Amino acid sequence: MKNVRMWFKKGGAAKYISHLDLTHCMGRALKLSGLPIWYTQGFNPRIYMAYAMPLSLGVSGERECVDIRLTEEDFPLADVEGGGIPCLPDSISVWSVTEPLNKLDAIAFADYELRLEAGDSAGLKSQIEGLFAQGPVIVMKHGKKGDKELDIAPYFSGMALNAGPGYLEAALRLPCSVSGSINPCLLLDALKGCLGLAPYAEIHRKRLLLEDFSEIA
Repeated sequence: MKNVRMWFKKGGAAKYISHLDLTHCMGRALKLSGLPIWYTQGFNPRIYMAYAMPLSLGVSGERECVDIRLTEEDFPLADVEGGGIPCLPDSISVWSVTEPLNKLDAIAFADYELRLEAGDSAGLKSQIEGLFAQGPVIVMKHGKKGDKELDIAPYFSGMALNAGPGYLEAALRLPCSVSGSINPCLLLDALKGCLGLAPYAEIHRKRLLLEDFSEIA
């Protein structure tokens, strides 16, 4: 048996499908691929798949990964890449396959890029900088155990803002782990709740990082 890490992109219309639907889609594609996929044992065998931190609905990602297992130890990884999984939709593509070097639960942070539509991007930049400079920024964080108030200033105050013609880009690094994560959408909640602003935003996850800020491999 061989452990394999598939690296894939999820964007376009696919960013609006849930993680559960993504799992079903990937599972069907793997079944049709003809690869020597390993199935779990028991009364209801299924393809073994272990994902890194799932993307939120509406968020795209370019360096996402899922671990699978192959029954053939010496199966060439190059045969899994690209055309090896032909039944995926256009907006989901496997771009590399490697042997995993880090455990998925070692992920600690993620880098995100937000692009906000703004007629006055310089003005929006000043408003955001002023908001996070004044002190606590309280939003409501929704979780499995209920809703709670959260001060997001410590997480977002270090983001880099770049004003362009008609848009504002925000680059930020947020906690992203099995013990707890900060959703980049909380920035949009803060803009609406504190400033009364609701700009259209595209959110993209760039990479997943370990505790030392190196990229997971």
